[in-house]
Amino acid sequence: MLQLKINNVSIKGISTVVPRKELCLLDDKTLYDGDEKQLKRVMKSSGFNKRRVVDENTTSADLCQRAAEILFKEMGISSETIDGVIFVTQTPDYYMPATACILQNKLGIKQSSIAFDVNQGCAGYTYGLYIASSLINTGLNRLLLLVGDTSSKYTDMFKEHKSAPIFGDAGSATLLEYDENARSIYFDIGTDGSNYDVIMANNGGFRNPVKQTDFYEDGTYKYQAQMDGMKVMEFTLDKVPNSINNILNFSKNKQEDIDYFIMHQANKFILQNIALNSDIPMEKMPTETLSKYGNQSCTSIPCTISDIIKKDITTKHLKLLLSGFGIGLSWISCILETDNIYCSGIVEY
Repeated sequence: MLQLKINNVSIKGISTVVPRKELCLLDDKTLYDGDEKQLKRVMKSSGFNKRRVVDENTTSADLCQRAAEILFKEMGISSETIDGVIFVTQTPDYYMPATACILQNKLGIKQSSIAFDVNQGCAGYTYGLYIASSLINTGLNRLLLLVGDTSSKYTDMFKEHKSAPIFGDAGSATLLEYDENARSIYFDIGTDGSNYDVIMANNGGFRNPVKQTDFYEDGTYKYQAQMDGMKVMEFTLDKVPNSINNILNFSKNKQEDIDYFIMHQANKFILQNIALNSDIPMEKMPTETLSKYGNQSCTSIPCTISDIIKKDITTKHLKLLLSGFGIGLSWISCILETDNIYCSGIVEY
């Protein structure tokens, strides 16, 4: 494992935005060929119930832009003080240019700034924290980390109704600053690209470009989006408990020192088994977000913070262990501390 410590960086605010449109799995009578009992069993074990999805004209960039605007307004911060914007997503507006460049202009961020996209999914938020923290240590003062996905647009992943649609859409904004008095942030990072095809969209890139035959009769595109749930679970239960243990040892912390373990909201079964394998009490590992908003890919960690621990993170000093894991296959766990930071809660778009 790659283990790193970064100093002089603190998180000042987090904002999360979800679409207004809500879908409930029970409302789709075609799932499991209409077998409601089977669907309810799946819902009970997975924790999935409702999810939020965007309309056809809204993108992850729109959600993140709104989250950033809320952050600036509520914290009283001028966008001209931002030295860079990092946009983490797997659903960008375009293949080129980077969506971060478009957001730099829309948000009024000065031209003397950096702006780039990062193609990351489930580990995207912790990846973004590592990249932003590293850049701040090169001389930047304030960075805006935008993390969001609209995975529901990969409509063919569940088109055959062989399994329940689980993905929800969301966008977030996190403000990081240089701070000489900040407590260290610890990272444990890993990648297993040998299993890249466990979660993937096979079509539409330059390896398999768009062809006329790659469309369904209703006009939607055949991304050949797929996920091997069993292999994802095996990967997660193999890597994530080890990563949690590694980051605790590396940072010289014990489990009782951590106020909350905020995991990527993959599904309830996975989270319960991570807690079991790592001896983490479930009251310290929130799982409620996925039942209300779905699996939000890279946005699930900031959404869980905004949804479940808003009161504590805005009023207390907290020590958090965050862990993102999934597509790639990749994982990053980190331990950081916050002091009465701004948190928007969940805002609808």
